[in-house]
Amino acid sequence: MKKIYLLFVIFAFVACKNSTKIPNVDNIDVNVQVVRFDKDIFSTDDVAVLHEKYGSFFDNFCDYILGIGRSDSADFQINFNNFKNDSIARLAQSEASEILSSYEQTLNKELTHAFKLYKYYFPQKPIPQIYVHTSGFNTSLIIDSNIISIGMDKFLGSDKDIYKALGFSKYLMQNMRKERIVCEVAGALGTDEFPLSNIHYTLVEKMIYEGKILYFKQKLCPLIPENDIFGFNTDNMKFCVNNEQQMWIYLVENKLLYSDNYTVITKFTEEAPFTYDFSQASPGKAANWLGFRIVEQYVNNTNASLAELMNETSYEKILRESKYNPRN
Repeated sequence: MKKIYLLFVIFAFVACKNSTKIPNVDNIDVNVQVVRFDKDIFSTDDVAVLHEKYGSFFDNFCDYILGIGRSDSADFQINFNNFKNDSIARLAQSEASEILSSYEQTLNKELTHAFKLYKYYFPQKPIPQIYVHTSGFNTSLIIDSNIISIGMDKFLGSDKDIYKALGFSKYLMQNMRKERIVCEVAGALGTDEFPLSNIHYTLVEKMIYEGKILYFKQKLCPLIPENDIFGFNTDNMKFCVNNEQQMWIYLVENKLLYSDNYTVITKFTEEAPFTYDFSQASPGKAANWLGFRIVEQYVNNTNASLAELMNETSYEKILRESKYNPRN
């Protein structure tokens, strides 16, 4: 398979715009206040108190995220104390607490608006509880039953020296900012409520599914800059806008759209410093942006509601009815 080198042409940058008017949700009764699970973890050694307050979430967090077992295991107290005394874990908690001391009210306000919009579009869906945790830079988000927990230590700021010391790649660090928390929560909610149901799927199905999640994030976070919705920097966005047609032609001409090869699908749709086949100027997951463009045109052509879009699992139908026409 030939590698394509797309020209990073210099056009006036015109970003995708969410042209739909933002609904007025002032009268929707939703008020999100993050639960400081992180603070409770580090402020008491009484496991019984934590277990009583947080129930199965505490056990699942300790067992599956920290890897120290469940609260009724023989060495749990020792392992739990070791975690809390670990220098990396304590640094993570200290940094997270410092940011939340000034950002928590803003975070609550932004989450409240996002979940009001969620309730507007999906009135029958329950609103999850939102927790905050730190896990020694281990995980960004946890979904457990009706709880979404934010790993605050993964959103400390893209310039944090600790991320460099821990070996995080630059392309990952650019998104490790508090400004991206709400859209990441929205994305986690979307993938949890509307999972990719196909056991076996093709590249184009994965692209369109990821495009649906991006569109969902945009509708719940209409005030967040689009590059943050996509997880792109400004140059990434310019590349996708300027090379949309070339990327699509490459996938068509190389007969990749209907490939069900996992390696092929992964290299176009998963995290990476760039999309190899689209040149080093491209972002990772560039094909997901194409999926978003297909979804955007599908909604424009069919007037599908957000609920109708998210419940539509025929990706062939979405592609067909989108009448997708990539920009030159």
